Amino acid sequence: MPKVLKDQVALITGASRGIGRAIATTLAKQGVSVALVSRNVAALEETAQACRESGYPVLMLPCDLENTESIPSMVSQTAAKLGGLNILINNAGVNAPGAADSGDLQDWDLAIDINLRGLLHLTRHALPEIEKASWGAVINIASMAGRRPFGGSGAYCATKHGVVGFTHALFDDVREKNIKVSVVCPGFVATDMTSGMGLSVEKMIQPDDVAKAVDFVLNYPDTGCPIEIQIMPQRSPYLASS
Repeated sequence: MPKVLKDQVALITGASRGIGRAIATTLAKQGVSVALVSRNVAALEETAQACRESGYPVLMLPCDLENTESIPSMVSQTAAKLGGLNILINNAGVNAPGAADSGDLQDWDLAIDINLRGLLHLTRHALPEIEKASWGAVINIASMAGRRPFGGSGAYCATKHGVVGFTHALFDDVREKNIKVSVVCPGFVATDMTSGMGLSVEKMIQPDDVAKAVDFVLNYPDTGCPIEIQIMPQRSPYLASS
């Protein structure tokens, strides 16, 4: 592990808002050059502007992970323009509600393509660049849905189970190459995905809380690796505020 994260390079998907923006700004404040990926160009620019305040390089990569053909270019641009690649944060994700007998198959396919297939492809293309560095990390943002499935959202739960399983296998693949691998599984986080669910926002996990978990992994000693972190709201967001 580097003594500090300063001058490392991170590629972050789903960086336009919520958890991705929190992770990006947290890393930028520590001197990390960040490549920011999202479909939402306007919101991505807002994240980029916040990261630029740190004074370190920022690269915007408007991209849809559903289109896996664009992924090799994302990785090569990051390495060429920022001087390499050390850290991959797979955060992009979409919801896929719907019961097993009535869900929209197109929504399910989209969730599989972005939440899982895109993550697999990006990791595969990023690892050769990460392996060139003396130290690296791959951190996947999954969900407690990947550990505690629930009805009415089976496809989403399936994608997050897939992310958890892939992460554990990936750790074994690269553990001898000085690459940390971890999956962060948060419960309800106060983001756009959970808005309108009637939950108590102040009792939900905050995006910065997830960013702190990522920072914990990146700064963990070389002798160990927290390969899975589960985060639950301290108080139930279903309960009325008291």
